[in-house]
Amino acid sequence: MKIPESIRIGGVEYAIKYDRNVRVGNQLCYGAISYDNSTITLSENDGVEHQRRCVTLWHEILHGIREHAGMEIENEEEIVEMFSKGIYQVLQDNGGRLFDLL
Repeated sequence: MKIPESIRIGGVEYAIKYDRNVRVGNQLCYGAISYDNSTITLSENDGVEHQRRCVTLWHEILHGIREHAGMEIENEEEIVEMFSKGIYQVLQDNGGRLFDLL
């Protein structure tokens, strides 16, 4: 999977940025989404592999979809983590079957 420079969620263009020190509050994270700044920030630490960044991107995209839908989800982190891993895996294994990519 390729990580684009930006992605549109709910009609809003989110720039994708990289930082060595991604935090939500005091917690160090693999990624974060800012609705106010329309950005998704991914960790660029050397120990973070490309696959982990891809799963993290999907994780943040799913948070964005939930936010733009205006929904509250109980156990949101657990649900988003499950779907981000699952979506990434299905697209990696079946992307060519699902999309007519040129």
